[in-house]
Amino acid sequence: MSTKVIVVMSPKGGVGKTTTAVNLATAISILGKKTLLIDANLETPHVAIYYGFVGFKYSLEDLLNERVKLEDVIYKGDDENFHLIPSRVTNVAADRAANKLINMNVYLEQIKDMYDFIVIDSKPSYDIAFIKAIKNANSLIVCNPDITSIIEAKKIKEELDDSGIKIIGMIINKTNSRIKEQITVKEAEQLTKIGNIWKIREDNGVYNALRQGIPAVISLPKSEASRDITSIAKNIIKL
Repeated sequence: MSTKVIVVMSPKGGVGKTTTAVNLATAISILGKKTLLIDANLETPHVAIYYGFVGFKYSLEDLLNERVKLEDVIYKGDDENFHLIPSRVTNVAADRAANKLINMNVYLEQIKDMYDFIVIDSKPSYDIAFIKAIKNANSLIVCNPDITSIIEAKKIKEELDDSGIKIIGMIINKTNSRIKEQITVKEAEQLTKIGNIWKIREDNGVYNALRQGIPAVISLPKSEASRDITSIAKNIIKL
């Protein structure tokens, strides 16, 4: 299987994009696929926090600013199938690096044969130019089950279509069956015309996992959200 690059994106902040990217990448690695997770959200990079990983020496900013080599910013997880390229907030350095994100594909081409999946957590509000610059990129949209979020996801879908970028699917995060006003998967399919739509149930265990610095799919594998994410990971592997 050739490397599948998935850019996780969202119409706005606060929908659980990073939580989804972290747990999805972790779940894919648990399922036996060599996986690299990249924190390309240079504005508010939080991926490393989800792993309790704070003492790293080099980050994506250092690579983009050409201070280190690619192998210097790839860190191994406890699972041999999981690797991480973290980012950190470094003020001026981050600003310079953000302008160079467009060159990400240069680095991905160097390591694409090393991984089955490369999952990229992008910045909120997305960046079509960034995704378009990545060869054979697949986009995965994360939104919430409210009408405004779904409509914004529809706008993203139309922009991606116009740019010729493949949409691997959409995840509706924080769903709650007790709230009748929430948009259902079927309604979201009708509104967005996106083929693969999955949902992740609202689960306080996700927040507890973040406090522990251990992804929910590891610390709470039987929780509702973890089971949903693992199911989505299995589906994505089959695509």
